[in-house]
Amino acid sequence: MTATTLSGPFLDALRPMERELQKAVSQAEPEKAVEIAKKIQALFGNDRTHHRLLKAKLWAYEACVDANRLNYAESGLVGIRRLAGRSTRLHLEASALLAVSLLRQKKAVEAKKVIREVIENINNIASDRTRHQFQRRFIERVEEECILAEMIGVGDGALEAAEIESKAILLLQHNSDEEILRLIGNSVPTAGILLLKDVRNYSLNLLPAPDRKLLPPPAKAEEPKNIGRTTFALLRRIAWKTFCKPSSPIYKLWSQRIPKVFNDGYFSAAVIATLGEYRIGLPLIASGLAALAMKYSAEEFCELAKPKGLMIARNDKKI
Repeated sequence: MTATTLSGPFLDALRPMERELQKAVSQAEPEKAVEIAKKIQALFGNDRTHHRLLKAKLWAYEACVDANRLNYAESGLVGIRRLAGRSTRLHLEASALLAVSLLRQKKAVEAKKVIREVIENINNIASDRTRHQFQRRFIERVEEECILAEMIGVGDGALEAAEIESKAILLLQHNSDEEILRLIGNSVPTAGILLLKDVRNYSLNLLPAPDRKLLPPPAKAEEPKNIGRTTFALLRRIAWKTFCKPSSPIYKLWSQRIPKVFNDGYFSAAVIATLGEYRIGLPLIASGLAALAMKYSAEEFCELAKPKGLMIARNDKKI
């Protein structure tokens, strides 16, 4: 990879673009992220291999993965892996995002090989804190994506807002959080649990023994309550842009604690919009998400749900 020294004026032009790019990614704006990455590429002219350019492209591709623009992201990530040195963090991050993209597309065989490669090379991150941060996020994301992949396209048809709302209210009135998580876990397609088990056996067991101890034993990991907890984590991540954009109808009312938000179907509408993007038609999953979301304030839910990227900025201290 070319290590051209960048001049002061060049950096003065580049740094604001990089900040703007990271902001676009954090706000789930993939079109804006891609547009800024293209401007950064134009800044570098004919140099297509500089690490700052490849990093910018990776940020944009992460935004595309999160927005489910998978073909575009996969093609770009394959290109980054070809250009970045195999021992670099850039190659590792591109591989992690590629694994997510492949899982989401149900390309499990290809995904497992890439996951294995990531885990075998995770020590390429020199900083202990960042390595543990990346490792934890990657494992959590892989487990979530195994379940998400097998929920996509599953269901009996269009979700009905009134049905989702009434079931969510019943869950709130009669079930604890643990019981709702168990119900969600029991609603996950068996194929998702089998894929998770397969990926764990093939890839995640390659972790060093001390790190492997941080994972729950297989029997516990497959308990409905724990499957439900993983499923709720992935649901709130994909729901964040619908529930938490300041311009969204639900957020405007929810953040102001206006009672109307709980009475007029805003939660069921937001859940249906979220699951509709992924063609998930599982009513109990939808009602469980709505019920659990209602238990939070907007600020609490949106802080908890905000996606934690596999691209880790220097100022990102979240585990």
